[in-house]
Amino acid sequence: MMSGRSILRLSFDLPPDADAELPERLRRLLEDFTPRVQLLEDGALLDLTGATRWWQRDARGITELVQLRVLAYFGVRSAAAVAGTPMLAAMACALMPLGRRTVIDDSPEAISSFLRPRLVRELPGVGGKTAALLGEYGLHTVGDVTDVPQHTLQRLLGARAGRALHEHARGHDTTVVDPTPAPASLSTEHRFPRDELDPAAHRRILLTLADDLGARLRATDQIATGVTSTIRYADLTATRRSRTLP
Repeated sequence: MMSGRSILRLSFDLPPDADAELPERLRRLLEDFTPRVQLLEDGALLDLTGATRWWQRDARGITELVQLRVLAYFGVRSAAAVAGTPMLAAMACALMPLGRRTVIDDSPEAISSFLRPRLVRELPGVGGKTAALLGEYGLHTVGDVTDVPQHTLQRLLGARAGRALHEHARGHDTTVVDPTPAPASLSTEHRFPRDELDPAAHRRILLTLADDLGARLRATDQIATGVTSTIRYADLTATRRSRTLP
C-alpha cells in the first residue's frame, strides 16, 4: 500500500558538550525546509511531502541539502533515510553510517525488498522477549513474519500485538510527524482547605493526582522517566522526593 508521503529521518551525532540551545537551533534550521518537524532524542523527523515542489528537488536532493546545512552551520554530522512512513525511515536510518543517506521508493516492491531480509527485532514494538518467542517458531526475519497469517501471530502474541506486528511487517504505519514538542514535564497539585492530619486523606489525594497524570500521559502518548512528589507543610517548609523509573 503506497502512502504518497516522503518522510525524512535524521540521526544526529551531537557532541557530548553540546549547547543546551542546539536542539532548538536545529529545529529552526529544519523548519526552513518544512514546517512539519518533530525533534527526537537523537535526531528528527521531517515530512517532506509538500516540500519537493517548493524546493524543486526530489527527496534525496532535499536530504543532501539538509545534511550539508546542518554540518555547515552547526558542525553536526548526520545519517539520513527517506521513506513513505516514519517506521520505514527510522529502520533505514539506523543502518546508515554518518554522512550517508538512502531513499526507499514508495512502492510495494521496494518496501518488500527492504523489509524482508531485516531481523524481526528491528520492527518497532518487538523487544528481546518477543523476538525470542518468535524465534522459537522459526520467525527470525521480517520476511518470515510476513509469510505467517495474522491469526497465527495473534495466537502467539495476543490480538493487539499480533495485528500490529502483521501490519508493521508489511510496511504499514499510520503514525504522522507531530511538530508539537512534548512537554519536558507534567504536573498536578492539590491544596487542602485546612491543615490535614489524616493519612488516609493524604493517600486518597496522592492516588487521585497519580491517576490524573496517568490519564494525561496516555492521552498524549507520552511516557515518564521519573516521578517527583513535593509535600508542603503549614509552616511553609516542604519535603521533595524523586525517583527515576527503571
